[in-house]
Amino acid sequence: MKLEFSAGGLIYRQDNISKLKFALILDPFKKWTFPKGKIEKGEKPDEAAKREITEEIGLKDLKLIAKLDKIGYWFKEPWKDKNELIHKYVYFYLFESAQGELKHQTAEIKDAKWFTTEEIKKLKTYKDTLPLLQKALKLLKNKKL
Repeated sequence: MKLEFSAGGLIYRQDNISKLKFALILDPFKKWTFPKGKIEKGEKPDEAAKREITEEIGLKDLKLIAKLDKIGYWFKEPWKDKNELIHKYVYFYLFESAQGELKHQTAEIKDAKWFTTEEIKKLKTYKDTLPLLQKALKLLKNKKL
């Protein structure tokens, strides 16, 4: 068994008609998810989340709002020879951005877009996407946003 640690973020912005929107990426498995990536040696999880978001979708004006959750799951990398079982932990943070344009890297990401909560509920996502979104919305509601 191998362990991996990643960090990522739920990034929100208010659009010009006061709708709350979140940035999601379309991964190689054709699922919409939040940007994330591996934590580098000596890097704090929140720093890794910011770096990964900037690398993956080009947002640079990220304001850290709060730590949301740490999730864990098991997976295999079928593209590698060993096909070993990996236990991955991902630290998720809530960020605010005023930037509108998303510029996604194309090596691993097929697309990146801003979505309203209602739109996200209709997308093909992973099982932890909506619970993370609900935590973010609850936190934002408590902060009166």
